[in-house]
Amino acid sequence: MRLGDAVADLPLRSELSRPAADTEVTGIQHDSRRIGSGDLFVAWRGEVHDGRAFATDAIARGAAAVLAFGPPPDAPSVPWLEVDDPRGRMGPVAARLYDHPERELLSVGITGTNGKSTTAQLIGSCLTHAGRPAAVIGTLGRSVQLPGAGLSDTSPLSSTVSGRTTPESSDLFRMLRRAVDLGARSAAVEVSSHALHQGRLNGMTFDAAVFTNLTRDHLDYHPSMEDYYEAKRRLFSLLRPGGCAVINVDDEYGRRLAADVGGVARVWRCSSAGRSDADVRVVRSELDLAGIRAEIETPAGGLSLVSRLLGRFNLENLTAAVAAASALGVPPDAIRDAVAAEQPPDGRLEPVDRGQEFPVLIDYAHTDGGLRAAIGAIRELSDRRILVVFGCGGDRDRGKRELMGRAVGELADLAIVTDANPRSEDPALIHRALVAGLGAAAGCGYEVVPDRRSAIRRSVAVAAAESGWAVLIAGKGHEATQTIGKRKLPFRDRDEAEQALIALGGELEVETVPC
Repeated sequence: MRLGDAVADLPLRSELSRPAADTEVTGIQHDSRRIGSGDLFVAWRGEVHDGRAFATDAIARGAAAVLAFGPPPDAPSVPWLEVDDPRGRMGPVAARLYDHPERELLSVGITGTNGKSTTAQLIGSCLTHAGRPAAVIGTLGRSVQLPGAGLSDTSPLSSTVSGRTTPESSDLFRMLRRAVDLGARSAAVEVSSHALHQGRLNGMTFDAAVFTNLTRDHLDYHPSMEDYYEAKRRLFSLLRPGGCAVINVDDEYGRRLAADVGGVARVWRCSSAGRSDADVRVVRSELDLAGIRAEIETPAGGLSLVSRLLGRFNLENLTAAVAAASALGVPPDAIRDAVAAEQPPDGRLEPVDRGQEFPVLIDYAHTDGGLRAAIGAIRELSDRRILVVFGCGGDRDRGKRELMGRAVGELADLAIVTDANPRSEDPALIHRALVAGLGAAAGCGYEVVPDRRSAIRRSVAVAAAESGWAVLIAGKGHEATQTIGKRKLPFRDRDEAEQALIALGGELEVETVPC
């Protein structure tokens, strides 16, 4: 595509010359290390780096042009375009360069503090069972669900591993184009508040937008819960004409959101608590360690569902997914089959079974709300005492740490405080904040075992030594690394739990810190 066509309608600070406008561009990239020949390189000022500093490298790797927020540091050998907010402008350019793949897909965006990954997987499965193979893009990966196959049989959309829930727009539209080329006819995209605030979804539109819930998180980034809410609300401005807003009205912020967007979108209210004002609501449910059985009323009729997912919070996710699928016209039989086939996503109340007498579960819960949901689910499903291994990430919202400790202290029987991803912070300071919350609850014994591997082994040893325990390893879920300082070290909670179960009976050193 001609550069002039790719950036048409952008408010460039200076007019493109004819030779520059005729430059051929074949793709768009924001990471100089991933530039291919003919790509447009986009550079913006980040929190740490000035993207223009990488332009020379990008050009050396084959960039055909640069789109940046300011003038070049050196005389460039390719066209250099200046524009305000290049990151925010990148999405529409990417959509144009990849021939608007979003227009070929029935698309759903899912936002909320908790439940995005499971809800996205469920929606994708429903759409795939209805004959619209789904691309699922989010925290757990980016792939296309193949027709007639389970979620384990997928085709990846990107060889690049990213820790982000929502990719940059240059990656998003490239993935969507690849998804269409692989046969996708729909997409379920997890949408984070960071992505909405930073303009990573600019140029994207959705047929349905789903809100799961809002609890305290990311207040290291957002100055207040109000700002956090407003960022989430932006998703609903991306709805196509006639699009549907699917909103969990059991949540206080959800009820507010339904009122806020009711005048500009078709709203489907959903409720796992059976609220009478909901369009999709659970009228009966049974939850146990085998899964969920539920009767759900929808505008299209009643549904009897059986799921292998565990816990009441997954009933909430299931209700939101059923509402979205129903709003998009997915037949009841396809919804029923999809829900029955769905396996628990990695690290979402995921059981680890090596033949032991006691249950061990891995969950991504990393907020007080997530911990309450996960512990509450185990409490509801079993009369066992609950031992929780948990920590909190460093260099992130410090205000949630005591709240997390309080949640565990109020609901668990024993806690082991450990490292999550301490990053550049002193882990002992994080531990003390968590312990302060535990102490405020005054209902739970605890130990501090800084090394996460040792903490997991300690939890298994405690549960094996005395019958009646259930172990919850919380905070990292599916993550395959642990960030300590500037190093990302291989670490997966599931693998460590399996090794601990295999090594039952070994001696473990417990290091405690004063609080």
